[in-house]
Amino acid sequence: MKIYCIHMKPLNILLAVVLGFATMAGCQQDRLEPTRNDGIPPGKVIHAEAEPGHGVVTITYTPPTDRDLLYVKAVYRTKKGEVRETKATFYTNKITVTGFADTSFYDVDLYAVDEGENLSEPYTIRVKPLKPPYLIVRDSIKAIADFGGLNVSFVNELKENIAIITLGNDSLGNFVPVNTFYTNVERGNFSTRGFPAEPTTFGICIRDRWNNLSDTLLFELTPYFEVRLDKTRIRPLVLPNDAPLGYGGEVRYLFDDVFGNNGWYHTSDQSRMPQWFTFDMGMKAKLSRLVWRMRDGQFYNLHNPRTVEIWGSNNPSPDGSWDNWVLLKAHEQIKPSGLPPGQLSQADEEAGIAGETVTFSLEVPEVRYIRFKTLRNWSNGTYVNFNEITLFGSPEQTSN
Repeated sequence: MKIYCIHMKPLNILLAVVLGFATMAGCQQDRLEPTRNDGIPPGKVIHAEAEPGHGVVTITYTPPTDRDLLYVKAVYRTKKGEVRETKATFYTNKITVTGFADTSFYDVDLYAVDEGENLSEPYTIRVKPLKPPYLIVRDSIKAIADFGGLNVSFVNELKENIAIITLGNDSLGNFVPVNTFYTNVERGNFSTRGFPAEPTTFGICIRDRWNNLSDTLLFELTPYFEVRLDKTRIRPLVLPNDAPLGYGGEVRYLFDDVFGNNGWYHTSDQSRMPQWFTFDMGMKAKLSRLVWRMRDGQFYNLHNPRTVEIWGSNNPSPDGSWDNWVLLKAHEQIKPSGLPPGQLSQADEEAGIAGETVTFSLEVPEVRYIRFKTLRNWSNGTYVNFNEITLFGSPEQTSN
């Protein structure tokens, strides 16, 4: 057996040795160690003072002077026994502890932690937060009967992320969550539907982002009668200044329950914005909802309506003027994902298939004739086209 030697310059040999050791070290070490670990815990945090907030407490303290101090952490235990902790860098002397469920007293332990993850002895401070935001929202909750269910209004002064949960009886009679409304707006309202027009017990509770859950408020309400209006009774009403139609589009296609591109409403090249069309529902009704379905393949794009007004009348002027019309609702469609035109998320697809819902307040009058007015489409152009309209409410002969 012959052994061959490769002659290398001293510098190359040194480089090879260094690279070899580096490679071996990289293979053998599978985790990062602290940059410095002297095994000695840092000194304690001292002189801590607490300033309470709504569901939070801000603690000011004097950190230890150890040169290897990395951060300070605050640890407390919830009433359910969960341990929560918050960290603050060594650059500051304040730490905000969040997620308190109530206004009880809590013991918060402050630890100094060094670069070797060595913990100091705890400094314990007793704190008492103010009422947390989710309980403030609970105090503001109001509920009234609505079409097919109830309408819940709320005030969220601190604009916190909360979930308002509506409970009701399912088909088996179990009292369970039937709707969850997520919000961080200052005030608002929402409806939960799908219930018969009979005395019903509803529950409302509030949950925050730390899964703190309020007690349940109970409401005894009788929902208003609501049905899907009979589309076979709906007829187009062509008035002199309604938008001219083109490309095979007709108003009647909006009420045939046919989806896809086998018939749609489509305006012509002579149309301008704003534009409108008119139809006769064939009955007077107190409307609760109007749902429109965009043209398939063009969700949140091109000529589908984006900003609209829904007007009602019982005696429309034959000259097409706006005399005797009342505004029932102004509405803007919002794309769930916010993606640019032509790009759709799964949420966009699902929302497009479900249809865009315009809800009407309980104060709107009973009307027979509807004007659907488009102020803006999704391309800021002059055409309007879409597939279907479905109306819900209480017809005159069955109104409460």
